[in-house]
Amino acid sequence: MTWPLMSKLLVHRVASTLIAASTRRHARRRPRLTPPKPKLTVSAAMDRNPETNKYVGYHRDEVGSESLVGTVKHFDCHAFLVHGDADAWPGEEFDAEGDAASTVHEAIKAAAGEHKKGVHQFKPGTSAVGKVKLNLSETGARGAAGDEAGDVIMFPQMRRHRLGADAANDPTEVADFVRRAIVQGDASGGETLSHRAHLFVCTHMKRDARCGVCGPALIDSIRDKVKAMDMDDTVAVRGCSHTGGHKYAGNVLIFVPEKGLHSKPDDAGPTKGVWYGYVTAAEVPAVLERTVMRGEVIPRLWRGSMGMEPNEHEAAAKEAAEALGEEWPPAKTPCDACADGNNGGTILTDIEDVAGGSVMKAIQKADVEKDVSKCDVRVTPGGAAVVVADAPWPPLWLDQLAIGGMVAGLAGLLASTVFNN
Repeated sequence: MTWPLMSKLLVHRVASTLIAASTRRHARRRPRLTPPKPKLTVSAAMDRNPETNKYVGYHRDEVGSESLVGTVKHFDCHAFLVHGDADAWPGEEFDAEGDAASTVHEAIKAAAGEHKKGVHQFKPGTSAVGKVKLNLSETGARGAAGDEAGDVIMFPQMRRHRLGADAANDPTEVADFVRRAIVQGDASGGETLSHRAHLFVCTHMKRDARCGVCGPALIDSIRDKVKAMDMDDTVAVRGCSHTGGHKYAGNVLIFVPEKGLHSKPDDAGPTKGVWYGYVTAAEVPAVLERTVMRGEVIPRLWRGSMGMEPNEHEAAAKEAAEALGEEWPPAKTPCDACADGNNGGTILTDIEDVAGGSVMKAIQKADVEKDVSKCDVRVTPGGAAVVVADAPWPPLWLDQLAIGGMVAGLAGLLASTVFNN
């Protein structure tokens, strides 16, 4: 066999192999797979004091860096399952099969037909209480007096249903409860809550370190102020699971009569649910005195309210600010450059500093979307900060390799044609 002929055969063989490999590669790309989120570990241990932890505490750069208004999805009823301590909750609180949290979540989901954007999307007319958001509420030191494991607390109904710890883990019992209390709106099995105002603070450490560091300390600050104001009998403060918006920690949810506690019970109006973000210990007096006592919304902290559509919040916040003589939109912190997409076109500067590690470099290597709202800052069992972010799959380098193979294959095919001629 002559050398020119051997060269032609070799080129043709290589070209055919590369083209075949590229073809198989792209044939496997559909449907696209979604593997578990990659965990990008950061080496620094967590400082649990939000006053001194500059990475995830009260004084991190992202606090105050953007408007909060409209960051709450629409729902009509907020239900809280009293279930253990936040330290024991998994990062995804409803994913533990056989757990009461999963049982209740799945029962409501089955009745609603859809769970989307953190809300059980009951269609109009299929639920007496409307669309339902479910969270976990803590027992133990960060729970409230009178709560027991397996209780389901519902707002704006201001009712506590004594489902019980065993029944909360029984799919048949839970399905019956959902049918009665949510679908039919039967409140006969519940009891009226003794406190007039209820505050929930996200303390979900395994979901996000910002809430895990700010939340417990914030509960202590609120309780201290409540005691100083002699309101222990009228205000209950609890820790709760992930509410959405880790970057807005401290996240505080307030259920209070429309006109506040200063008004007489008969004239206080219906219960409203107000969501606040960027709450620090310094904001606690204003939250209690203005929102809990007088029923005012603090525009600069306001994320939204139960029963409102997200697009309704902006006009309402502006109106409230003007009525109070406050600036709107509120002034931002020096982190505007991050939040506005400057500083290299990314707002992950804050996350890079979460634990002093090279998180930005790791995130860029993982090719995740450069948006802090797409990243969770979590904590490993050993206490180290972790960034969890969505990365595309299949990885970009495989796409590049496939394209390279196709180019090389075509080049070989062209060379083979030239040799043949």
